[in-house]
Amino acid sequence: MKLKLLATVTASLALFGLPAPVKAQNPDHVRQLLESKECEGCDLRNADLFKASLYRANLRGADLSGANLYEANLLEADLSDANLANANLVNAEMYGAELNGANLRNADLSNAFLGRANLTSADLGGAKLFNANLGEAYLLQANLSNADLRRSLLFRVNLHRANLSGADMSFADVRDTNLQNAILSNTRLPGAQLTGTNIDAANNVRQADLQRANLRGTNLGSGVCVITNFPYCVFNVE
Repeated sequence: MKLKLLATVTASLALFGLPAPVKAQNPDHVRQLLESKECEGCDLRNADLFKASLYRANLRGADLSGANLYEANLLEADLSDANLANANLVNAEMYGAELNGANLRNADLSNAFLGRANLTSADLGGAKLFNANLGEAYLLQANLSNADLRRSLLFRVNLHRANLSGADMSFADVRDTNLQNAILSNTRLPGAQLTGTNIDAANNVRQADLQRANLRGTNLGSGVCVITNFPYCVFNVE
């Protein structure tokens, strides 16, 4: 009877153009996570984990899409291959977290602390990383296309082969960062600090917006400043 009623309600909503009920998390999985911090492959969709203490939690392959993890403690948590699409991770503590292959598309990581986190091959397309701390994080082959990285800390980050096309990195701290073979097509970098960054090894540098970027001491190879004519570019001035 309950299944028949749910089907009727869903059909009625579709008929009037209204959204169907949002699929909720498995309450048993939420309880298991909070009690044991072991929830590999769990169904935690749209779970309310507001300020949850998940230090070193095992969430490998878990579905946390749409979950509320505002100010959650995910220090050194294992979120490898987890689905965190559209999740709220504002102010989350994620230092040293394992996020290899994780789906973070359109997630909100504003002000999150991701220092030394492993985000190798992670999908951060369209994610909000405003003022996030990613110091010394690993983002090899990560997808950051159209991500909001304004004022973020990307000091000594490994962005080898990362896709930064369309990303907004205005006023970001990108000092001593590895951008070898990274894609910078239509990447916005006005006011960014790029001291010591090997930007000459990145792809599509000429398509990036480097107005007012600080390139003092940066490895510019053949001379990005001279070739591209950026008026505020500093060319290897000691």
